[in-house]
Amino acid sequence: MESIIEVNHITKHYGVTEALSDVSFHVKRGEIFGLIGPDGAGKTTLFRIIATLVSAEKGTTYVCGFDTEKEYKAIRKRTGYMPGKFSLYQDLTVEENLNFFATLFGTSVAAHRELINDIYRQIEPFRKRRAGALSGGMKQKLALCCALVHSPEVLLLDEPTTGVDPVSRREFWTILERLSKQGITIVVSTPFMDEASMCHRIAFIHEGHIRGIGTPPEILERFKEILCPPKLERNPPAAENQLAISVKGLVKRFGTFTAVDGISFEVERGEVFGFLGANGAGKTTAMRILCGLSIPSGGEAKVLGFDVRTQSEEIKKNIGYMSQKFSLYEDLKVWENMRLFAGIYGVPSNEIAFRIETMLHSIGLYEERDTLVRKLPPGWKQRLAFGVAVIHNPHLVFLDEPTGGVDPATRRQFWELIYQASARGITFFVTTHCMDEAEYCDRISMMVDGRIRAIGTPDELKKQFEAKDMDEVFRKLARGF
Repeated sequence: MESIIEVNHITKHYGVTEALSDVSFHVKRGEIFGLIGPDGAGKTTLFRIIATLVSAEKGTTYVCGFDTEKEYKAIRKRTGYMPGKFSLYQDLTVEENLNFFATLFGTSVAAHRELINDIYRQIEPFRKRRAGALSGGMKQKLALCCALVHSPEVLLLDEPTTGVDPVSRREFWTILERLSKQGITIVVSTPFMDEASMCHRIAFIHEGHIRGIGTPPEILERFKEILCPPKLERNPPAAENQLAISVKGLVKRFGTFTAVDGISFEVERGEVFGFLGANGAGKTTAMRILCGLSIPSGGEAKVLGFDVRTQSEEIKKNIGYMSQKFSLYEDLKVWENMRLFAGIYGVPSNEIAFRIETMLHSIGLYEERDTLVRKLPPGWKQRLAFGVAVIHNPHLVFLDEPTGGVDPATRRQFWELIYQASARGITFFVTTHCMDEAEYCDRISMMVDGRIRAIGTPDELKKQFEAKDMDEVFRKLARGF
């Protein structure tokens, strides 16, 4: 079969850091080719070279027969690219974004409507909504439409389903399989091994080197220690019979839209509590109320004994919070971020230096203490964000999708940090779209359309819904199948 992408012995450095070293592979026309590997392995750099956005120092790359250095304009007409970060215009509507990207490529939405129609139908009801107000799954479907609007031969997708719930991820991959059958070549990176299994072939990249290329079963077995690490084991803490969170009939409306619709639940101190649901289910809205960042429209909620309506400042002093979006200062060093937030959280000045030293060792970033945050791989940034969230020894920590876009081995390390902190008596309230992580929680609530539809331990929920794993529980609740 004809090769549509040829990468030959390419090398790329950023300063003294070698991002790629003598990388070679080819991709066949119509193939779904996966790039998998730990954070910082070189995947994004490779995408940028193929997309003609970055030049390699050595080697050659050809896309559709064109040289990425000499014939980049011809390549750009024939490729669609979804970078790791949401790349559309937040203040433009769905319709405006699509028309804008069609115009960039000198075409119209109508000219290639047949190619995107199956995807666009799912977001068409929201065509007048600004892109920034869409759920994670809808944003990614819009980004895919914009990447396809000029009918490309090659589609480059850098972790396209990060922040997307399991059902929407499955729908997204159904679309990719259809596009592949239509002859479009797809190169995709993913931190989810169930998605890697849907590729025709995958390349495992580690520390800038291609370590192996083959079918998914071959590569996942060969590198299972990194790609499929063993599950963590934990003995749940003894019940303290004290509540960290108490919620009764909580409601939040935005105009005529009800985002949170009368939810009630309790979280015990020392518990790791999972707060799950599809994109747009109301999880982040509820979490913002519990963090004292938003006032409810109705109902009651207490966090560590403080009322969310009248004592929000007390709540903020006693909790840690790690948001979906990386919220630290990229131009400060690792230790400088820690010092800044320790001061903001009110850590006594004579304790800050000791806490920073201790935390850097705990999260495995001591050797990177003087590194600028923007130079850290995504997984290391997440570890730093976690360290900042707990440096003031809060009683309760909110983690809003803390491992989005993080590889399996790093996710496991992250949960080891959660368990270590939980053993010290810290309560965790976690949202996640990784169903293997849901298994790590002591109890889980499942939210659908603003309401809590089920709550219990992972084993209880699997038994209740006659499911083999939490992914199946999620699908049955979120989509009714």
